Amino acid sequence: MENTKIINQEFNAPAQKQEQALADNMPTEDVIVNENGQAFIEFLFILLAMVLISFGMLKGINGSISLRWLGTVKAIAKPTPSNIELRR
Repeated sequence: MENTKIINQEFNAPAQKQEQALADNMPTEDVIVNENGQAFIEFLFILLAMVLISFGMLKGINGSISLRWLGTVKAIAKPTPSNIELRR
């Protein structure tokens, strides 16, 4: 039992020294943390990530879908001598 207490004291000693040093340097009044607008900023970052992912997926998927539609249209209109091209 005493061995575990000694090991815990030795293991936790650096952390306790650091906490004590931080407590000694802190001002006596409470530290005021201004978190106004944090939720809004987080919302903007999430919105930006979603928009970028959506545009990336649309850009990647639309190219393959347009090629499939073009192949389908060419197969249906095969007897026509005119050239079929996609407008972009």
